[in-house]
Amino acid sequence: MTRQTLYLCLFLPIVITVCSQFLNKSAFTIKFAAQVGLASLVSFVGCIAIYRVIKLFEPQLKNTSESQARFIDELPVQWVPWAILASSFASLALELAIIRWQGTVWEIFAFYKNFGLLSCFAGLGLGYSLARRDRIPMFLSIPLLAMQALVLMAIRYGMSSSQLSSLMTIPIREQLSMALNSSTDAPHLIAVYLFLGVAMLLTALAFVPIGQVCGRLLERTAPLRAYGLNLIGSILGTLAMMVLSMMWTPPTIWLIPCFAVLLILQIFDRRAMVVSSFSALIAIAILNWPVSFLFEKIYSPYQLLERGLGYHGLTMIRAAGHYYQRINDLSDKAVAAYPDRVPIRDYYELPYLIYPKARQVAIVGAGTGNDVAAALRSSVAHVDAIEIDPAIVEIGATYHPEKPYYDQRVKCIINDARTFLRSTKNSYDLIVYGLLDSHTLLSHASSVRLDSFVYTAEGIRDARNRLTDEGIVSLSFCMISSEIGRKIYLMMKDAFDGSPPLCIRADYDHSVIFLQSKKGNLHLDPKILEQTGFSDVTADFANPNLIADVSTDDWPFFYMPRRVYPVTYVWMLALVLFLSLILFWNFIGERPRLSHASYFFMGAGFMLVETKAITELGLMFGNTWVVIGIVILAVLIMAYLANLAVMKFGLRRISAPLMLLILSLVAGVVVAKAGGMPATPVGQLMAVVVLTIPIFFSGIAFSSLLAGSGDISGALAMNLLGAMCGGLMEYNSMYFGFQFLYWIAIALYGAALISNIFIRKA
Repeated sequence: MTRQTLYLCLFLPIVITVCSQFLNKSAFTIKFAAQVGLASLVSFVGCIAIYRVIKLFEPQLKNTSESQARFIDELPVQWVPWAILASSFASLALELAIIRWQGTVWEIFAFYKNFGLLSCFAGLGLGYSLARRDRIPMFLSIPLLAMQALVLMAIRYGMSSSQLSSLMTIPIREQLSMALNSSTDAPHLIAVYLFLGVAMLLTALAFVPIGQVCGRLLERTAPLRAYGLNLIGSILGTLAMMVLSMMWTPPTIWLIPCFAVLLILQIFDRRAMVVSSFSALIAIAILNWPVSFLFEKIYSPYQLLERGLGYHGLTMIRAAGHYYQRINDLSDKAVAAYPDRVPIRDYYELPYLIYPKARQVAIVGAGTGNDVAAALRSSVAHVDAIEIDPAIVEIGATYHPEKPYYDQRVKCIINDARTFLRSTKNSYDLIVYGLLDSHTLLSHASSVRLDSFVYTAEGIRDARNRLTDEGIVSLSFCMISSEIGRKIYLMMKDAFDGSPPLCIRADYDHSVIFLQSKKGNLHLDPKILEQTGFSDVTADFANPNLIADVSTDDWPFFYMPRRVYPVTYVWMLALVLFLSLILFWNFIGERPRLSHASYFFMGAGFMLVETKAITELGLMFGNTWVVIGIVILAVLIMAYLANLAVMKFGLRRISAPLMLLILSLVAGVVVAKAGGMPATPVGQLMAVVVLTIPIFFSGIAFSSLLAGSGDISGALAMNLLGAMCGGLMEYNSMYFGFQFLYWIAIALYGAALISNIFIRKA
């Protein structure tokens, strides 16, 4: 399978180029055909070379793989716990690193949500199921990761924009994007799915030997103790990635400790060490390669930001290779020198023209400081500037020519905007929404973006509740479609008790500004429109023939105009399942036993419960990387505490904990239906209890079942495969909402209970 994946890597750029040629409607000239033919010939020769090299070194590869298995089996007993900790640490940290790195290079991974996680689960699950095999090709892991870095980086930065056009359009109909267009034409489907398929295979195959090593080490000690050590290693891996993210480190720093562990596990063979070390150096060199001298790379805790020069030498920021934000100098001196900036200045200052007496202002999504500078130019008394990404604020503070963040009237708040609006005691004359557009996911286990809960009816209602009696909410957005404008119109109308907003089309970036006062009686002086040249387009978005569905906290998919089932996502899910089946078909003889069905159902259920906990606790405490990291750590710690409880009290039956788990999930449904917990200290404490108790009971049930298992690696393999299927089921939330995940989890844990009863009887 590794050989076939390498073949695909060679032909991938050719397929992408040909698909792009179709989409660009460019003529297939003799020159282009000759270039494609020559590239195909070179790739074919490369395939032959790969086949010959693998065939030539096949005996040595086999011997090294067998030596790896013997090394694990002969490892002194006192070193086995440390080896379990180290391998578990490396697998979890490497998983998080790969998932995050993929999203920094290609934005498309943000649209396919937990695709990277599913790829890692497929590899680890297969690896655990093959743990008892006599051959473990551990030396292939780092070379395959280096190959993935080379392929993704070479295609991203080594091909022209016209050659990449087939990958710059996502084959999704249900969801819109500012950076990428949507299309389901055949060339798009071929290019994108082949690209994703190669990325998945490279990821999964790299994780198979890691799963084998972890599983074989776990087999050398008692199941509960082994599982406890596995959880501790996972906790340390998560904690390490949190610390490295806090320090704004690049991917090479994330990978170094992971590579170090993988190299130590190959210390038995000098040749394996040399190959892996050389591959690690290649991977690090590729990741550090200066693909452009025009942009400075900054890895914030959330994303890769690239700072370069934009209009008139001012700072421009890209994210995942696409335009993200720009700094504008709209001072009196700059506007006098460049009159073309007048419409931009009017766009930012419109809320203050409508409410010139505003004194207290909150800016949601303050970014690099353009909105803050506009407030200061309008002589407000105080500005609370809320921005979730500290790196963006730092760029604005350093490079914005008006220096808004250094003004004493400004208080910069690094926090999630929704959480701030829910928790602050302040009241504001104006709450201004800067343009939020995050394709960064809430976490590796969630499909929610960082800004998802800001653009919901409840989120806008929270903003309204923070207004003074005469206060105004101003929400601006770039109209990527009229349906999105209608969606915002309906959410504002819902948040203001049926009073529709005023909709003003600005002469800047196709933007529309939605405004409404707390009392719902805002009127606009016609002189303001005459002065700015803007137009009132309220009637356009009030049109009932324009169909859109309101985003809510249960269905926070702002970029989906309609609440429809994500059919085009099903093709990606089919791709994941198809490739997973191919991987397992090659090792069908070592497939996990059906007696492990309970582990499968519990893995799938746990994935959904974890996703629900991350989503709701993020909404309660803030969708910041610190909060989400702590929640993920808490999930692992709860599983570890449950494992300790089972060890201490000798629990062996899973019926009681599974019944309690199902009851706790039903309680969660009731609380969710009632609108959730209030944003008070008591409400927050109750939310933590309601959302984490199911995780504890799940841990009790899993550890109790594991205690009687004689095949811990097979059990964990089936559990990971179940988690993978749970990740696929999570896509149902895009139509049914997140509360529906409770019912799926209840059904899965019910299936785990029933299957365990039948297996025990058998």
